[in-house]
Amino acid sequence: MKIHLFFFILLFGVTILPARKRFPHYGSVDMRRQCVKGNGRCKNECHVSEVRIAYCIRPGTHCCLQK
Repeated sequence: MKIHLFFFILLFGVTILPARKRFPHYGSVDMRRQCVKGNGRCKNECHVSEVRIAYCIRPGTHCCLQK
């Protein structure tokens, strides 16, 4: 079990950390904040009079804008 943990930490250090240092802007976008900033609301379903433009926090919630 310890050997699995060692390889997991090694794999994490080799793949994820360099990518985070090289491309910091990909993980830093807060879609919920951007939705509210654009006068939208994060909901599970958009009403008929609303337009879905993006996902908010997770793929189940949508950013809904008034038409």
